[in-house]
Amino acid sequence: MSSGPNVDRFMDEKKERKALANREAAKRSRIKKQKELEGIVTEKSVVLEDIKNKRIEIENYDNDYSMTENENNSLDAGTLIVNKFLNCMSLYKKKLGIPDQTLETPAPTFNPWQSQFRH
Repeated sequence: MSSGPNVDRFMDEKKERKALANREAAKRSRIKKQKELEGIVTEKSVVLEDIKNKRIEIENYDNDYSMTENENNSLDAGTLIVNKFLNCMSLYKKKLGIPDQTLETPAPTFNPWQSQFRH
């Protein structure tokens, strides 16, 4: 059985259609990959921006903590001064024979950051 011109032409047309279909599939695949890459790049920039914002937020928390800790230390120092003053006044009252009324001294300020639960 010999292949005639019609068969050869049919095979050539079939090869051309197959080649065209392959080119179109490759083009669609490239477009799809490009869109995926663009999505990944966009997602990366969103994640990097989120990381930047979280770092700023952490810095703000650290600053707030430092300010609160400084205020707490200042209050603790003031409490110690007041307690020493009250103790001295009590001693002077005793020496002068003045009846000592029970004075309640304030407890030192509790610092939760120095508790046993802090990591």
